[in-house]
Amino acid sequence: MRKSSFLGLGLGACLVVGAGNAATVADPDVKIYPTSMATQLDAGALVKGHVDDKPLKDQTISRLSVWLIQRVNIRERLDINVGVGGIFFWAIPGGDIGDVDGAHKTLTKFGPGIGRADMSYKWGDVNNPAVSLQGGFFPYKYNPDAKDLGEYLLRSGTYPNTLETGGWNILSEASYMMMGARVNVSLWDGKFQSDFLLPMERDVPPTGDFSPTYIGTVRPVPGVEIGGGVDCNHCLSVKPSLTTPNKYFGGGTDANGNPGNAYIIKDSTGTYVRDSTRYYTFKGVKLMARASFDPKAYVPMPMLGSQDLKIFGEIALLGVKNYPFFYEKRTERMPIMWGINLPTFRWVDILSFQMEYFNNPFPNSLNNQLSYQIPVPNMVDANGVLTQDPNAYDPNASAIRRDNWHWSVYTKKQLVHGISLYGQVANDHLRVPGFDFKPSWTEITDRNGKDWYFLIRLEMGI
Repeated sequence: MRKSSFLGLGLGACLVVGAGNAATVADPDVKIYPTSMATQLDAGALVKGHVDDKPLKDQTISRLSVWLIQRVNIRERLDINVGVGGIFFWAIPGGDIGDVDGAHKTLTKFGPGIGRADMSYKWGDVNNPAVSLQGGFFPYKYNPDAKDLGEYLLRSGTYPNTLETGGWNILSEASYMMMGARVNVSLWDGKFQSDFLLPMERDVPPTGDFSPTYIGTVRPVPGVEIGGGVDCNHCLSVKPSLTTPNKYFGGGTDANGNPGNAYIIKDSTGTYVRDSTRYYTFKGVKLMARASFDPKAYVPMPMLGSQDLKIFGEIALLGVKNYPFFYEKRTERMPIMWGINLPTFRWVDILSFQMEYFNNPFPNSLNNQLSYQIPVPNMVDANGVLTQDPNAYDPNASAIRRDNWHWSVYTKKQLVHGISLYGQVANDHLRVPGFDFKPSWTEITDRNGKDWYFLIRLEMGI
């Protein structure tokens, strides 16, 4: 999975419970904090959905995860965090009735991984540093209001335009597990934050490329937060021939069905043909803007929780530059998310509702990117069947417009210190691993609000 990937192990697991008081070792400059431990028990179901166009109903979603995180601090300025863990899960879908090879598909699978492995150093006041440097493998989140949808700048594809939510943890996974470096600069007593990022692509081809990124956040007045960012995706290419693959098969496909990467243009007869002199690229510039407003900053409402009534939104442009056929309109590359934290009168910590609109004329699929390593989306014909022939592509097929709208409802309640209950009901961009650990090409809930799943989590940590 991209960004919030099946290899990444999640922001929620890394920040389960505070580390507590540090232990003193022989070196007085070194503090070793108690190991943070957490387990998460997930239970739910894909009530109605699809896995790679296979209709599914009432598919169980069940997971058990365990995490360990160790923190060490040196001279109050250098923090080192290392975490490991793993997840037991059941694949979706499992074996079908009558599937003679299906028994092993229904068995429990286990995926181990690294929760985080990073260091950070602070300059200036250690409690409010002017500059900090972080490097390694760590969770990064720029939109604190996005509980499921959103966070487009780092966990979406540029070319092709793909969106992601969830990951191994599904819940509390609206973040990006970054392998790379981050420099944070704080100004105006922390009211203006600048993050200079250098993440390395590790989830989907072409892996190894670096994407220089800037994200800024400002709080100009109480209750208002504004943010924006720019990501030069795949701009520092490790191997340019993979970032812009010059594959051309004379207008057909190779033996594996790879259509090549040449531009698609119209000839004098109006027929779409391949231009063997120009090729699409994974490289591109993404833009993001977001804002939030909390009316409680101006009208005190002590009966409400700290997050209640907050409204927020985010918009992105997934690729500034246009290209023929696939990427001709910027408005078709602009996901829009908005939401509100509903009032709960402190019955729960948060109840967040989000909506999203993304008018993209191609399926939200990773098929061409993962199968053929080419930066073009899938196409479907009038019957919704995948095709590699641009002349058979039908932009008005119902399969194209059925995934424009998505929604999510997220809630959390801390029962006692160290034990929390989560819940999520959603039609989002979640992809799931199969019995062979391969992710589904498409999101499992891709029919405008008609597909949905629910998940409940009991989380315990010390």
